[in-house]
Amino acid sequence: MKMMKYIIITFVIVFGLSTSSFADYLDSKNEFGVYGSIKTYEERHPYTNEAFMQQDGWMIGIDTNSETYDSSNFYTFFRSKFAYGQVDYSSAGTGTMPGISDWQFETAAALGQGFEGQSFRTTPYAGIGFRYLLNKMGTKLSSTGHYGYDRSSRYIYVPLGVAFETNPVNESFWTFRAEYDYFVYGQQTSHLSSLAGYSDITNDQEDGSGVKLSAKYNFDKSGGLEAFADLWDIADSKLDTTGTFMEPRNSTVEMGVRFFWSF
Repeated sequence: MKMMKYIIITFVIVFGLSTSSFADYLDSKNEFGVYGSIKTYEERHPYTNEAFMQQDGWMIGIDTNSETYDSSNFYTFFRSKFAYGQVDYSSAGTGTMPGISDWQFETAAALGQGFEGQSFRTTPYAGIGFRYLLNKMGTKLSSTGHYGYDRSSRYIYVPLGVAFETNPVNESFWTFRAEYDYFVYGQQTSHLSSLAGYSDITNDQEDGSGVKLSAKYNFDKSGGLEAFADLWDIADSKLDTTGTFMEPRNSTVEMGVRFFWSF
């Protein structure tokens, strides 16, 4: 994650210096998309850093994107997405559990500055984002007789990224995006109250990071296709208010393909 952060910052510095304008770029882009992806989630032991639990599955979702450049190439960007999927749980200690419902919502807004060149427009940007996850294990029973429970996560982060947009040719163009997500604050709630004799546990999360990478091709002004990867690495949480429970380090890898329509 740290190496990816340095690469993205280098892109912003090197490619953000081109200011001469030769092309007719599209200054207003509004999109509605549908996507499918595969997802892997892992939790790691706080001392050995070895993965001890994993969830693998698929997600399907919808999203909206809005990008605008004004006459001075000042850039505004808004995005939101909502997804549902199913994942299969496996752990050496508590067995397996298939078909767990997984829900996800994420939204972000950013401001930036576009720099136009003959071949591409480069846009570094920064903003604020929110991510919500709900893993509904409910009271499902694992293969070893262990009960599951729902878990919800909330992240606040700062997206720091750069977009490279090629000069349109017959209304077709590429957009490549690299983004480092600086983790500001998060909370993980384990909804143990669904099990007799337990109460919900909330852990504060203060360290982590994310990376988003994408390559998007606009066939024309009506829409296109995008491939993306979304990565997260969240460190061990703080202890809960009782000083007993901790949410271990976890990582998420999601990769997929998105179809979108422009309007």
